[in-house]
Amino acid sequence: MTGKTALAVLFCSLLPAWMILSTVACDTHAKLSREEHQAKANTNPMERQLDGGSYCVQTLAQGPPLASPIHFSNKETQSDGSSKDFESDLAGDKLDVTVHERHPATDFDRELNTVKGSQPIPIHDGFAESVRTNHFTRSDASGWNMGANSVVLGVTPWSLFVDKPTITPAGAENIGGFDTTKYSVDTRQESTMDKAALLAAGRLKDYNIIGTAWVLKNKNCILQYTIDFEQDESDGKTKKTHYEGGVTKP
Repeated sequence: MTGKTALAVLFCSLLPAWMILSTVACDTHAKLSREEHQAKANTNPMERQLDGGSYCVQTLAQGPPLASPIHFSNKETQSDGSSKDFESDLAGDKLDVTVHERHPATDFDRELNTVKGSQPIPIHDGFAESVRTNHFTRSDASGWNMGANSVVLGVTPWSLFVDKPTITPAGAENIGGFDTTKYSVDTRQESTMDKAALLAAGRLKDYNIIGTAWVLKNKNCILQYTIDFEQDESDGKTKKTHYEGGVTKP
């Protein structure tokens, strides 16, 4: 099974029941694409070196304790003003994840703020904002896995790579002392069939993924990235999401 097919199957398994038609479309596309993408992988080994579902915040946390602390920054910003900012510090056997979320305030947010004893949700200029910090330790295996996974599933663009977009190797680059391979990502020339899984899952008319990702050479995980995702929805609206992530050593 290719990386693309595996990601397609994983993505489909996460879809709710009411999207059964989309699930069928994903399964069908995965089956039709198996031979095609196996051929690509065999003829283009560079294609196999960008796994859009693997991020170094998770990969490095699952390995042995690092010799020195490292800070991960992962952000998502949407065209409606919503945003998510995950700041994670990995040091030895400890992982601290601070999450700052912002979204247009809803009636539920306002009503919740009137409930006695509830944690108030600050609302500024029409947006509700929240900040929380979660602490994880390696001795708690379940919590440790959840901490790293929460960053990847919560704020990185992993789901955009379910239908493995077109990538182009762009040379080697050192990022903060880490040796990486740089890749450009651009789906503007892809066909509808190439985009079938995400089109079906999101019920979209079209979409494009454009950006750059840097892959840690010895771990094959995404260390740094800047990705823009523009989706044309079935109701005629256009939604834009910007993703960016990177690492620093304190």
